[in-house]
Parts: sequence; C-alpha cells; structure tokens
Amino acid sequence: MPADAEVVFDVVTDVEHLSGWLPPGVEVDLYGPGLVRLWSRHALDEPCERQVRIDWEDLKVEWGSDEAPTHAGSLRVLRMAPGRSVVAVDLAGPAGLSTPLLDSWLAHALDALAAAVGVAGGRHPDHGLTATA
Repeated sequence: MPADAEVVFDVVTDVEHLSGWLPPGVEVDLYGPGLVRLWSRHALDEPCERQVRIDWEDLKVEWGSDEAPTHAGSLRVLRMAPGRSVVAVDLAGPAGLSTPLLDSWLAHALDALAAAVGVAGGRHPDHGLTATA
C-alpha cells in the first residue's frame, strides 16, 4: 500500500466510509457496540450481523465468529517502510459464492483501498499492491 500502516489502518477502521473502498453492492453499517451489519446485493437475501474486534496495537481487524463461519475473516496491516505497508486478508465469503467472484471482490477492494489511502496520506495512489488473500 502506498502509505504508512497507521494511515491504512485508519481508513480500514473508519466504518462510516467503508463504502468508499468496498466492492460495489457491498454495504457495511455499524449496528451496535462491536457489531456490524452487512449487505450484498449479489450474495445475500437479507443482511447479516457480525462481531468485529479491532486490535489497535497489531493493526488487525477480525469479524465473524466460530458460530458464523461465513462473512468472516481478518485484515492486518503490516509496516514495511516509511510510506509503505502491506495488507494481509483472510476472508470467508457468503455460502455459495464462487471463489473467482470472491477473489475479484477482494482485488477490487484492495485497489480501491490503495487509492483511498493514497488520498488520505496525501500521496498519489500507487496501485502496485503487495497484499495477500
């Protein structure tokens, strides 16, 4: 990512502006303390709620639980060098969603996140991503 890890993490944890970098048709709203509600016009008939845990020290966000294995995962931002970071994602999508579509959604989200952090960090977006899924 073309920004310091803390800048990337600030963008990732800003629930009110997630739609700025999530794939089109995926929406997330803060639903309660430690809870988000998400919708996807492509994969969900109804919205679902998931627990969210934010680890500010390790720059990690986890969502879902053992009881809810779909729509779950984690995202961690790793410090690389001044102005550079890496985003590592582990993601379980909705039941029945094809792996190629999930991979496409993730690639779109990471491209948009790179653009968002480029703007947030005052830099021109660099799409040479080194993120993992």
